[in-house]
Amino acid sequence: MAHGPIAVYGATGYTGKLIVAELRRRGVEDIVLSGRRADALREVAEAHGYGSDVVRAAAHDDPAALRAALDGCAVVIAAAGPFLQVGEGIVEAAAATGTHYVDTTGEQPFMRRVLDVHGPIAERNGAALVSGMGFDYLPGDLLCAVACEGIDEVEELTLAYAMKGFGATRGTLRSALVMLGGGDVEYVDGAFRETGLKLPRGTFDFGPGFGVQPVTRYPSGEVVTVPRHVNVRTIRSRITAVTFAPHPKAAGLVPLLTPLTALTLRTPLRGVLHDAIGKLPEGPPLEERRAAKYTLVAVARPTGGGPVARARLDGTDVYGITAVTTVEGALRMAEDGYDRAGGLAPAEAYDARSFLDALAEHGVTYDAPVGSAAIA
Repeated sequence: MAHGPIAVYGATGYTGKLIVAELRRRGVEDIVLSGRRADALREVAEAHGYGSDVVRAAAHDDPAALRAALDGCAVVIAAAGPFLQVGEGIVEAAAATGTHYVDTTGEQPFMRRVLDVHGPIAERNGAALVSGMGFDYLPGDLLCAVACEGIDEVEELTLAYAMKGFGATRGTLRSALVMLGGGDVEYVDGAFRETGLKLPRGTFDFGPGFGVQPVTRYPSGEVVTVPRHVNVRTIRSRITAVTFAPHPKAAGLVPLLTPLTALTLRTPLRGVLHDAIGKLPEGPPLEERRAAKYTLVAVARPTGGGPVARARLDGTDVYGITAVTTVEGALRMAEDGYDRAGGLAPAEAYDARSFLDALAEHGVTYDAPVGSAAIA
């Protein structure tokens, strides 16, 4: 393994603590825990059997402290969000210091900044930056890669998310408020274009477990990352409407109500909601977290006709698997001989099938065509 510890920035948050626990489970002794509050970081270190010497406090808006926190580190896992508000400093420090970087963001506009703004700097300094490494959106990016193996050009790629029992953390809810402010894009006819507030309505057949479900547009990270490694004309990203509905019977109203919600959040009400989120539990309890189930389906339609490729991935525990995927990615980057650099999609940074196979012991299964053997 390459020299230098694995750093966790945002180690005191809900997901950050899960990441620290996963590092301990994997037997990683050489770590750095960073974030704004030294006292809280020491508590996390002690709770997971690390000494106080692993603590390097650094505020998100203190460039010098952030660079000092990464001094000598091989990789940093960033878990402090909302990333559009507090994530810029740590990725900037990673790119400048040549430290490999992965993060847990679900914010598509931030992912674009990592790739387009910080990626070129990181490449010059020999660091790889991979954004969206958690449940959203590493599994989906890798699934799209294997679904499209052997297809010269994909006319349309649809990636659909379905979830049951998902309970959001405070951090996820705050990121959602930021995302509703706009700035997300679609990939249509070989180019990015900004989306409007109006959401499309439709249905998608997920197959066993979920069946046919009402879906709506999802500003997922795969829209940004997949065109980097798949020759695709158009990407459709969808999610079950019930995911955002207060009751399953209200799922059909979500595409109608979301534009109104987004407009409302461009008023002072955003601050009121932000404060209200702070009074909620930090995140779902262990039993609830592990009970959550999800399915991802990628459907690739080749240009000029031919068999349609369909790949599926199933798993449980959204936040638990995020800890696994970020740590797995960081450890792969820290291996001797890892030589990829710049802003990268997950499938550019890692071998897609090898990474997905490594998730099997954590309950993630996938079914995808091999090579050109697409399935209808």
